[in-house]
Amino acid sequence: MAFVLWCLVSVYASPVEERTITNVPVTIDLTDSTPERLGLQPFGETEFFVDVTIRGPKYQVSENMFTADNIRVTANVNYVDTAGQKELGLRYEILDTNSDVQVVSMSRESVSVYFDTLKEAVFTLEPDVLFPDGVDPVPAGYVLDTSILSVSTVTVSGPTTEVNKIRRVVARVENETSLTSTTTAPADIYMLTADNTSPSYCTCAIEDVTVTMLVKKIVTVPARVDFTHAPIDYLDSPLAYTISPDIVDVALNADIADTTTALSVGSIDFSDIENRVNTFTFPTSEIENALFLDDELESFTVTIDASALSRSEYSVTLSGVTSVNLPAEYTATYSLNNTYTVAVVGPEESLANVTASGIYAEVDYTGVDLSVGTQEVEVSFFVRSQNDCWCVGSHTIEVTISENETAASTTAAE
Repeated sequence: MAFVLWCLVSVYASPVEERTITNVPVTIDLTDSTPERLGLQPFGETEFFVDVTIRGPKYQVSENMFTADNIRVTANVNYVDTAGQKELGLRYEILDTNSDVQVVSMSRESVSVYFDTLKEAVFTLEPDVLFPDGVDPVPAGYVLDTSILSVSTVTVSGPTTEVNKIRRVVARVENETSLTSTTTAPADIYMLTADNTSPSYCTCAIEDVTVTMLVKKIVTVPARVDFTHAPIDYLDSPLAYTISPDIVDVALNADIADTTTALSVGSIDFSDIENRVNTFTFPTSEIENALFLDDELESFTVTIDASALSRSEYSVTLSGVTSVNLPAEYTATYSLNNTYTVAVVGPEESLANVTASGIYAEVDYTGVDLSVGTQEVEVSFFVRSQNDCWCVGSHTIEVTISENETAASTTAAE
């Protein structure tokens, strides 16, 4: 009886006390709300906590009876109908409807949240290589060429207003000292607005971007041209030519600069060399791995004087065609009905010994886009018997491409 009496006194005559519950989470619920219907969502900081002071009977406000789980604090999103920074009022709810506990105060009455629609945009990534003030990127005799990125584009996501401010995205590498060789380093991604500030709440969905900083060494070397499909007699003794300019100052990859004895500006196919003065132009912009120091140098001019040679034409009917670099899974069947007029250039005395039967055909499939069926491909002609003569001009032939039996069986099995 005494115990029951004590319990009754404790419940009905208990003194009123106040207690502060710390770190009560704030719930931002957008379900079936105005911002959800408008496509608005929160960005940036969305996790908030408040301290709530409660008052009630001592036994109800004790730490064992009333915790953060007994109260819900929510942010009012009913008035969010446009993009921007919004102040959301906080409201509370005691979850135990039978409780006599009351909320006296909260440590904050509102939270500030940024709302906007979500946008994704693709940007071209730019290299941004930095050096400390007073530090030259490379020492004298070297140049730093355009850097190479491991990826070319990035996708940025974030609030539409902020994404629209972005003008460029850079992969930044900060070096401490000068570079004397090509170096690859990890980069940090920066999104920049027109005034070079960073947009708010934007993210870039990419990791492990590297920047390769191309260091080239300056050398002075003669220019040269290469030849393809050269007759045997011209393999060891190339056809005479002039090139302008014949000496050039150029920056080459540091690891090959010291061993480079001449700069190849391009190649000439013998089928393009007629019995006249031939002129070929090679733009500097198409010469890979070379940085030209003279900004006014736009091209090299190669002149081949073959006017002392002769030219004859032959009517060639093919009995077969040689396939070169044909993928193993294909078979090529050629249409041999056509007769070709093939021009041959060479010394007059050698041309006298050339016959139509001594001219053969070859198709090189390097770089040819093949598919099963009939198509036109380029066919090259060569002189079999005279080692100082070559065929000129371009010709095509009809070929039927089919899968060979092994490839067809493999496809069927798959």
